[in-house]
Amino acid sequence: MSEFSTTPAALQDQELQSLATEWRMRAMQGDQLAHRMARALEAEQRRRIRDSGLQILAPAASRASSPWWKFW
Repeated sequence: MSEFSTTPAALQDQELQSLATEWRMRAMQGDQLAHRMARALEAEQRRRIRDSGLQILAPAASRASSPWWKFW
């Protein structure tokens, strides 16, 4: 089993996935340190997925023509 010696942001996607799986397996055996490490790695995975999804989306068109309510 490899030790976690660098920051999650510096890892490649495939390496991040394999380390997250490895640390999650250790955490499921009751290791508290492994639980924290797995959470950090999984948080980095979620951040990457979120950031990549935001780059693909086009900005929404604004509707400044009229308000959704009428005064009278």
